[in-house]
Parts: sequence; structure tokens; C-alpha cells
Amino acid sequence: MEEIIKELWKASDDKRTCRIIMNGEPFPRVIHPYGVCKSSNNKIVLVCQQAAGFTKGGSGAGYRNLILERIEEVEILNQRFSKSKDFDPADSQYKEWVYHI
Repeated sequence: MEEIIKELWKASDDKRTCRIIMNGEPFPRVIHPYGVCKSSNNKIVLVCQQAAGFTKGGSGAGYRNLILERIEEVEILNQRFSKSKDFDPADSQYKEWVYHI
């Protein structure tokens, strides 16, 4: 998991889009990584904006808190992203940050 966090941090720091593969999902997600934190329900999660790929329930693009231990692979892509103006790292759903943009 440490290597995955390092890759996500590098991508976040450079504001680079990633393709991730999660355990049990049929195809990858394309995400903009915003940070890693402990959530209010004490899970370590990747906070991101999902741009494309697999979603449960057919929901579209948007913010996701993905359980970090379920991420099997991270591929940093060449595409860059801009941080959304509505991202609030002080939101009460985020308990303790490992890092955030």
C-alpha cells in the first residue's frame, strides 16, 4: 500500500490524471487524485474526482472516497487536471489527512 500512496502523492503533486484498478471491479477508473485521508468512519481513503470508468449504481463523474486498500494498481497518465474550486479539505467527512492538494 505504501507504493500506491507514493504514486498517488506524486500524481497529486503534479496534478496528473491517473488510471486505477480496484479489487473486484470489471474495468478501471480514471481519476484526479486530491489526497489520502482517514474518513470520519475511520477508513483510509483516496479522495478524488472521477472522470470516467467503473462506478457502482451507474453514477456519473464526481467526487469519490475510494478505500485505499482496494486499489491494486495506479498508472499516472500524461493528462493534467485543475483542482475544483469546491474541494474543501476541512469538510467534516475528512478526519485526518495524510496529504491533500
